Amino acid sequence: MAWRVLVLASLLFVFLLPGAADAAEKQSRPNVVVIMTDDQDFRSMPVMPQTRRLIGRAGVTFDRNVVNYPLCCPSRATFLTGQYAHNHGVLWNNWPWGGYRMLDGSETLPVWLGRAGYRTIHIGKYLNEYGEEDPTEVPKGWDDWYGGVDPSTYDYYGMTINHNGELKTYSRKPRNYSTNVYTRLANHAIGEATRSGKPFFLSLAPNAPHTVAVQSGATMEGSPAVPPPRYRDVFADEPMPIYPNFNEADISDKPTTLAQYFPTQMTEEQVLQLQEHWRGRMGALLGVDDMVKDVVSKLRRTGEFENTVIVFTSDNGWILGEHRLRDPITEDGTAAGVKFVPYEGSSRVPLLIAGPGFPAGRHVKGMASNVDLARTIVDVTGTGDEVGLKLDGLSLLDAAKDPKMLADRGALIETADNPRGILPYTAIRTKRYNYGLQADGQEGLFDLKLDPWELESVDDDPRYAEIKAILSDELDRLADCRGASCRESVPPLPPPGG
Repeated sequence: MAWRVLVLASLLFVFLLPGAADAAEKQSRPNVVVIMTDDQDFRSMPVMPQTRRLIGRAGVTFDRNVVNYPLCCPSRATFLTGQYAHNHGVLWNNWPWGGYRMLDGSETLPVWLGRAGYRTIHIGKYLNEYGEEDPTEVPKGWDDWYGGVDPSTYDYYGMTINHNGELKTYSRKPRNYSTNVYTRLANHAIGEATRSGKPFFLSLAPNAPHTVAVQSGATMEGSPAVPPPRYRDVFADEPMPIYPNFNEADISDKPTTLAQYFPTQMTEEQVLQLQEHWRGRMGALLGVDDMVKDVVSKLRRTGEFENTVIVFTSDNGWILGEHRLRDPITEDGTAAGVKFVPYEGSSRVPLLIAGPGFPAGRHVKGMASNVDLARTIVDVTGTGDEVGLKLDGLSLLDAAKDPKMLADRGALIETADNPRGILPYTAIRTKRYNYGLQADGQEGLFDLKLDPWELESVDDDPRYAEIKAILSDELDRLADCRGASCRESVPPLPPPGG
């Protein structure tokens, strides 16, 4: 008995020591690191073997992950709020339709985590137009802030970064390639957070593989992405992969507006212009792949790796010539890639999550969405009591353990009126189907099991009439859903012709 009393007294003494309670809390609450690239399509992942090994093989790969609004700022606002765009209200990249000023920063993921005792850190790109009014502003909720100041964010050299209220412009030297700078800042921030005794949340957002678009402040696409010097020549002579839907010959099944914008197939010159973009993008992603390796190595050296959930994803994809799509309105007038549209290359992005609670080597085939990220992080960190918004997404921590949760999921893809005059649409993406409705009433339905390249819409095929009717009703529900109503499963779909 005396021995037990002595042991209990010793334990009590230890936990009364300064910092002991913080250390115990940190050990019990995992850190979270989110690495979010800019405009990375899901088909580019083969060039990132380290990321696939260190996060994908060590955790869960969500094979069918879409973004709610395939455009940078609305998508990042969804990540920060856990809400579909029709609820958070950021509907374009620029004011007054969207941009940094349109987001209510008083209730966001970092604010909730900060209330719960997490140290919150952001490094790299934030929301479009951040810093254009006040480059020294630190948005609410962030303890350590290293935000790229627009429009300099859209270059790979010479960017200005707000270091907790103090501006630093990096000289245009090889060592100051943007992804390298962000990696160094991340490694420093992880070290500081480790010494703080608090669990931490790190949002790390390289600008790669976005175009160089400083001239227009990213209101238009610019010149091709720039690889880091060490990888400058890796893809310099590589041909761009040509997918079955590249420069599609017959787009009569697509909305008439597509034919109006692109009445003819691409010229040889335009194809070569897109190829230069592909080469720059793939080289830039090699730098991001090294970033992932370096961050994982830092987490291991600090002893934080085993207690850290790591998320790798992107804000939206980028189509290069699929369905004839290319953007003719660019800074230099040459062809560039396209986002915004509901097709796979634009709306589907990589999502890999590893760490406590995520089974190693698992692939989840059902539908995930970027609207799920905030709820997943809240679930992982146990901070649900601090959330001040109705979350539209579901927890991917639960889905990682029970993939059947996503089998009947319908994820909403949506857009809005915009200054480019591109017709908005809503769409519902299930494991097998992509059904969309354009603002002028035109429909599109793709059976991705039989037609993964979205070459022929079956919206007029009588064998799919019942399927289309169910998906149309579900799309109506999702278009103005809020909270729990956004998470209802799609009713069972009959087989075509059934």
